[in-house]
Amino acid sequence: MKKENILTIVTAILAVLFFYAAFSKLIDYDKSFSQMRNQVFSPFFASIFTWLIPTIEIVLMLGLLFQRTRHSALKASLILLIVFTLYIAIVMTGVFGRVPCSCGGILENMSYGTHLVFNLFFIALATFGLLIENNKWSNILRKEHYNQFS
Repeated sequence: MKKENILTIVTAILAVLFFYAAFSKLIDYDKSFSQMRNQVFSPFFASIFTWLIPTIEIVLMLGLLFQRTRHSALKASLILLIVFTLYIAIVMTGVFGRVPCSCGGILENMSYGTHLVFNLFFIALATFGLLIENNKWSNILRKEHYNQFS
């Protein structure tokens, strides 16, 4: 399969993830706001994050769809996924003294452990996309191929 086809599939999967995440928050704004207020940060930040996070997710989704912005969107997607994953990991340690409610949509039914694995999968996918975008994946494969026959 060609590099561009693989990259298209990877970015499409990430774009669908961000589309779903953003619109599930915006469609039921009251529920999203309530869940955000139940997180460990102040109500002031909950108000900001209730709009900011879906906005960032929509911008990333759009950025992933266009070749000109794809590289930056892949980097930003990776950063956002890492931030979300670190937050989940910190919550799981019990450092906050309580476990806040989970995200909306299909993620609402996942445990924090399952959500962590889910996010790690998408971190790996975004990393893979960046490696392909930077032509590093083909270099890695060429080196392995070369070493195999040496």
